Amino acid sequence: MCGIFGATNFNDFERLYAKNKIRGTFAHGFIYIKRNGATCVKRGPGARSLTGEYAWQHQLQYDMFAGHTQSPTSSVRDYDETTSHPFETDNFIVSHNGVLENHLDLAKQHEIPISDVNVDSKIIPMLLDIMYVGSDVLVIQEVCNMLKGIFSCWIYCKPTKLLYVVRNGSTLYTDANKSKFTSLKYGDADQEIEQGHILCFTSEGLTTVGEFTPSNPFFIF
Repeated sequence: MCGIFGATNFNDFERLYAKNKIRGTFAHGFIYIKRNGATCVKRGPGARSLTGEYAWQHQLQYDMFAGHTQSPTSSVRDYDETTSHPFETDNFIVSHNGVLENHLDLAKQHEIPISDVNVDSKIIPMLLDIMYVGSDVLVIQEVCNMLKGIFSCWIYCKPTKLLYVVRNGSTLYTDANKSKFTSLKYGDADQEIEQGHILCFTSEGLTTVGEFTPSNPFFIF
C-alpha cells in the first residue's frame, strides 16, 4: 500500500510525510499549491527530507501541500519517473492509494493503449481528462463510479485550480478542523473520511461538494 496526505501548512505537511513513510519509501511525489493556483510538482526515488529544494520558504510561498509515498509496484524494483505518483494529464494531476481491479477493461473501453496504463493509477487522470467538459465535481463523480477496487485519491484540476479528495475503501483520515488528510492517523482526534464523498480541499480546509456511489469490495462492520 501507498499513502496520500495533505495539509494547509508546511509544518503539518512535513509531519504527515514522516508519518506516511511507513506506507512506502520506494518513491515520493508532492504538489505545492499557491492561492492563485500556481503549482510546483516534485517526484523522485526514496524518502527525502523536506529541506533544501523541497522547502525553500514554502511556508510563505504556498498555501496547500499534498503528497504521496509509494511502495514498489508489482515486480518493479528500479525507480522510473513514469511509474511514480503523481500522474499528470493536460487537465489533472492525481495521486492514488489502493488497488484498482478494472483499469485494463476501462482502458480498452476508452481506446487507451494498454501500454499507457502500466500502473493501475494512471487510468484515473486519463479518464478524467477524456471525460472532462468543464465540471470538476461531475467528472470526478462519473470516474469514481466507474472504478472497481479500493482507492483514496487527491485530484488537482488545472483549469479551475482546485484540489479534491475522494475515498472508497482505502483508509483516509482528517483532523477536527479538516485542515489535513492522511492515510495514517495523525492524532487521537482524527476521524475517518466518509466513503463516497467528494471533498474540495482549500486553505480553509475540507468541504464536501459532491458524492459518488461507494463500491468497496470489503465487508464493513
